[in-house]
Amino acid sequence: MEEARYHEFVSEEVFRNGFVSILYYEAGSLLTIQWMRQIDFDERREGFLWALDFSIENKVRHWLIDDAEIFVITSQEQRWVENEWTALVATSDISKIAVLLPDHYNSLVAFRGFTQRAQKNYQHHGTARHEVFMDKQTALQWLLGEKEAK
Repeated sequence: MEEARYHEFVSEEVFRNGFVSILYYEAGSLLTIQWMRQIDFDERREGFLWALDFSIENKVRHWLIDDAEIFVITSQEQRWVENEWTALVATSDISKIAVLLPDHYNSLVAFRGFTQRAQKNYQHHGTARHEVFMDKQTALQWLLGEKEAK
């Protein structure tokens, strides 16, 4: 599939449909999920489950979820992410999940409780760490270490 550059490393697009593009950077064991528009619960679940299957198959350790196009996360989505999703992640090799909300300070504030509950449940079910970032470079540094992300 098509390739996209993140700084000096190249990711291969491994999946695309009308609402999500999923890129894989094999050397960094990084999967990027980029929502292309506002999604609903079924679309989030479909994208996450496809990405999880790919991650299990390829022993992916890091995820970057680009939520730049997401302005609403329903209570149904929140409950699923906090509970079922965090348990599913524990069945994989995923160790870090970074969520990118660029220029959406209000989203960070609005979803603070949701983020804290999800972080707690990731730790409860396994070893995955989950953080929210406002810029891609900082997220990549956290995911891959400064040396790889620069």
